[in-house]
Amino acid sequence: RGLESGGGAVCWRLGRALEDPSAKPNKMEADGDGQVQFEDSFEINEKDPDGKKFDRVSRYICQSDLYDMHLTLDINTEIYPLDVGEHFKLLLTDSIEGEKKDFGQAVWDQTGTQMDDYDYVMHGKIFKIETSLSTDNQQKLYVSFGGLLMLLVGDAKPLEQFKLDTYVYLLLKKTGA
Repeated sequence: RGLESGGGAVCWRLGRALEDPSAKPNKMEADGDGQVQFEDSFEINEKDPDGKKFDRVSRYICQSDLYDMHLTLDINTEIYPLDVGEHFKLLLTDSIEGEKKDFGQAVWDQTGTQMDDYDYVMHGKIFKIETSLSTDNQQKLYVSFGGLLMLLVGDAKPLEQFKLDTYVYLLLKKTGA
């Protein structure tokens, strides 16, 4: 499906995996409250459409409710198993609300942050952005979370605030079947 890793950092809130813990998010242009973010609810339509490639990772094909986005997302299923037909809320943001920057503790080890409201959190880097020059105004946003990949495709307007080579957090929470 055209996803190739572009590097990046990853942290799994519920897991033990951690790569490049010194990676810090770059500032992106933000909306009025200072955060760059995209939020929507998704339904899982397919799991491992090209077959299972890794023991602990599955690739999910999902469709969003609000913005009609198409999502391809790799998830560590040992930490966070998902099934076809399940729904989840996704938040893609450049910063975590409630993060204590002067606390001297990594954000994923802190409590009392926005991450407490989610089940699964990854940190990675936007490595490719493609915007269609045709009339459909479609954008493709590629993010690598330490080799776990995400492709978000849809209307460019909700995604235009995200910039190439910036770090983002992906937060997931199951919302039902």
